[in-house]
Amino acid sequence: MKINAAALLLVLLFLSFPLHAKEKEDVSVDTSQVTVADEEAAPYEADEFPQWAKDLRRGEIISLGSIPFVGLWVVGSYGGYKYFSGEIDSFPNPFSSKDAFNKQEIWTMVGVSAGIGLGIGLTDLFVNLSRRKKAERERLLQEAKDQEGITPLTPEEAGQLLRENSRRKKTEAVGEAEE
Repeated sequence: MKINAAALLLVLLFLSFPLHAKEKEDVSVDTSQVTVADEEAAPYEADEFPQWAKDLRRGEIISLGSIPFVGLWVVGSYGGYKYFSGEIDSFPNPFSSKDAFNKQEIWTMVGVSAGIGLGIGLTDLFVNLSRRKKAERERLLQEAKDQEGITPLTPEEAGQLLRENSRRKKTEAVGEAEE
């Protein structure tokens, strides 16, 4: 009886809303005070959101997306544990409502699944952050190598250059004196 009443209520609720588009009514509007943007919605720019927000969103997506798969793994593992430890006679069917697990076990499995999913998302976040930092360090090192810079000389190299310059000056002075 209650199911029939709920179904009737849903049917009446859906029938109360129009299922077709309204026809355009002829309405005159003073457009001098109304501003309408002629621009269409533009896609997001690459630099529109800060990097931390993109990383947080990626972590959220990975965490929430992994929970169903991790949940199936946790339920199967816990059912296998109960079966092989001898607590139950047959492997439990997690999709059956027939005494497979009690409420405390279900909430424990949900919590473990959520915790593991959060761990997967955080691991992905930290791996991506470390990769980005490493790539930035390598880019800065490459830029430093590409730039022309002054490299300091050791005292031995400086003495060698001074001796070579003094010999060159002596030979140039001897060459000019002979001319």
